[in-house]
Amino acid sequence: MWLTALDDAWRILVAGLLLGAGLPILFALGVKSIAWANGDLPGTPANPLGKVIAGVLFFAVVAAVALGITYIVAHGFGYTVGFDGLLPHIVKR
Repeated sequence: MWLTALDDAWRILVAGLLLGAGLPILFALGVKSIAWANGDLPGTPANPLGKVIAGVLFFAVVAAVALGITYIVAHGFGYTVGFDGLLPHIVKR
């Protein structure tokens, strides 16, 4: 019984860290990458690679938010989000 509770607790902790702190960190790194691309960081020249990195980071944040909203709405309508392959899909519960 205790092992099951601890197993569930660490899963909740990891999910909280990834979603609660991970997404804002990715967003902040995207903003920092834009500053790097524009040459706004002290002592560093402008680098166009910063825009590519910022785009990837912002896409990851938007995709995670969209997936979360999809998950919530799907459950409200009696569906669930499945992850059998590469892309998630909505299936009837």
